Amino acid sequence: MENSQIMSILNEPETEMSDNSEDIEDLNDYQVTRAELFSHSREPAITIWSNRIKFNMPCLRRFPGVTHIQLLIHPEQKRLIIRPCQPDTPDSLRWARGSEKELTNRDLLCRIFAAKVFDLMNWNSQYRYKILGKPAVYKDEILFLFKLSDFELFLGNSKKQTSYLPGEWRDYFGTPVSEHEDSYRIDLAEGYITTENV
Repeated sequence: MENSQIMSILNEPETEMSDNSEDIEDLNDYQVTRAELFSHSREPAITIWSNRIKFNMPCLRRFPGVTHIQLLIHPEQKRLIIRPCQPDTPDSLRWARGSEKELTNRDLLCRIFAAKVFDLMNWNSQYRYKILGKPAVYKDEILFLFKLSDFELFLGNSKKQTSYLPGEWRDYFGTPVSEHEDSYRIDLAEGYITTENV
């Protein structure tokens, strides 16, 4: 189908579309397919090794000009949040190198922090773990949320690597629609700790 045909279908008046469409009464039995099941090299992500972490460039591009962040952890919910901040903010971390106009990502060496995350998640220190991020809002503050339980595991070096997903994902495509929105809600007042407590 050509682009012009697709555009004409999308631009059809609503009344014509409803005549040919099927009504869906309930989405509760549907699952929102996990993004991890698709190629996501251009999606914001964090990779965690046993001694360092690194945010990819798509993650940095979500916060243009931001050189420093705070990391917030919710140990019970197993979630990590990026909170942009000023360089002089207590417990700020420089997550990028270069000037505000031309930032590049960098490794953040953090042997103790990484060990605590690996211990919390019961991860194997021989592997590295990649987690996709999602935008989040808390009281008009733009944040980025990473659910540590939704990871992709990598074996091998950077030239030849094998990726694995959690075994329990075999039986379903994703989170049920009824639970999906709630799974990304955040309240920083409930259980989050900053890196100063790590």
